[in-house]
Amino acid sequence: MSRITPIFRPGDYPGEPDEATRGDLAALFAFLAPGADAPEIDRPHTGMAIAAHNPQFALNLARLTNHVALGLGWSGRKDLLELAIQAVNLHYGCDFSFESRLGKAEASGLGMARLAALPLWRTSSLFDDEQRLVAEFVEAVVSGDVPDELLARAKAQWGEKGVVECTAVIATFSAWAMLINVARPGL
Repeated sequence: MSRITPIFRPGDYPGEPDEATRGDLAALFAFLAPGADAPEIDRPHTGMAIAAHNPQFALNLARLTNHVALGLGWSGRKDLLELAIQAVNLHYGCDFSFESRLGKAEASGLGMARLAALPLWRTSSLFDDEQRLVAEFVEAVVSGDVPDELLARAKAQWGEKGVVECTAVIATFSAWAMLINVARPGL
């Protein structure tokens, strides 16, 4: 049971929303489920249903997340995107998001064995050099201290644009982890 009631459908919004909120809810659900007669947020996206308490915020967060997850060039490797997201989830102890993304991580080629070994990324032979760089970079960014030497390696691997994009992935999914951890939804 979530500590904050999710808004899975527009009608779940508590109380009687004012006209502006009704419009924002309509825009949010139209973005999330274009053309659906009865739009609904699915359970793996409960974080979005929690953010929907402020539908305008949720819509902008959905747009940002969509762009970060699908629109950035960063490395060109989907396994690295999922690795970064799952390393963020691991750091923040966001089990809900970690578990809800297992299918995406598997489909990206990251694999369940690597996910299980993620806490041991430094010594596990399951990770290649670029995957190790992602895990190390995530740890540094979420700690608030990216050493010059690490930044230099990241820039050499991905360029400055790639470093900015990787950091955007980390920042966006850190926000999700924090929001989800406050609500503590169950899967």
